Amino acid sequence: MRDAIEQGQLDDVFVDAASDPPYVCSYGAMVAHVLTFAAHRRTLAVRALDKHGVTRLGWGDPIEWLDAAHRA
Repeated sequence: MRDAIEQGQLDDVFVDAASDPPYVCSYGAMVAHVLTFAAHRRTLAVRALDKHGVTRLGWGDPIEWLDAAHRA
């Protein structure tokens, strides 16, 4: 992403061939998707789990898991 931003390529597009059906998406749209949609859904899932007693996840921030993996 850093390269795409620095080189002004956020409007450049790619084909997401892993989707069914494949579709064309810009790098900027994918960043917006990940930062909003994915984060929102993760928060909903973590809150639902917390409501049902799975409280050790906190806010589900992956940095905590990644940091713990590096310390191990």
